[in-house]
Amino acid sequence: MIYNYYPGCTLKTKAKELDKYARLCAEKLGITLCELPQWQCCGGAFTTAGDEIATKLSSVRALSAAADNGGVLVTVCSACHNVLKQTNKAIVDDPVFAQRVGNYMKPEKSYSGETKVIHYIEMLRDVI
Repeated sequence: MIYNYYPGCTLKTKAKELDKYARLCAEKLGITLCELPQWQCCGGAFTTAGDEIATKLSSVRALSAAADNGGVLVTVCSACHNVLKQTNKAIVDDPVFAQRVGNYMKPEKSYSGETKVIHYIEMLRDVI
């Protein structure tokens, strides 16, 4: 099994061991975690300010990349999981938000929330 993987900033800095062992554990279970290329920090907090689009664009880029590559995105970081999931929900539930994101990003292919965001523990639950 192959999953899109969003490690997040903390797993690349302060929690390198968590990233290392999450990857090793997945490998032992026959799971390949494919780190998204060129991912950026998710922002660490999902702000509910309606006019705050720029802080969510990196999450939308990650969600869109995962949609193009299997449609499931897994992360170990709880903060990233929250931000990615909330951003995805906003894309689905708020057409004004989705339109504003599209206006900022001007993507070749629009993203409409089709990626399933899961936490690493959910992945383990579903595999075992």
